[in-house]
Amino acid sequence: MPHLHLRRLAFGCAASCHRGAVPLLFAVLLVAFAAGIWGSYRAQYPGPGLYRVTGVFESRSGDTMILVRHEAVPGLMDEMASMAFSAESKELLDRAALKPGDHVRFTIRQAPDTLLVVEIQKIQ
Repeated sequence: MPHLHLRRLAFGCAASCHRGAVPLLFAVLLVAFAAGIWGSYRAQYPGPGLYRVTGVFESRSGDTMILVRHEAVPGLMDEMASMAFSAESKELLDRAALKPGDHVRFTIRQAPDTLLVVEIQKIQ
């Protein structure tokens, strides 16, 4: 009976296809998990010589100086009551449109005589 033989072939292919799908699904999930971990790590450690800071904006002095009460910065410093930071440019701070009490996340780079803000954004 040719139909019986075709059914066996179809069933055998389906079974072997399902067996191949499990390792493929595992590999896809593993890659997605690793990407999530990498994203979390990069959120905290954006790159060599860069640090991520989270805190509350208190005030702005002049074009590029800000005062922030911030949380601990892993690998750099402990939590501070208030600390001044210099921004890379006036435009960087103007775009952020910060008001006292705004929660902020920013990236700093350690310059020879200051901590330079290279990115800043409001957060919830």
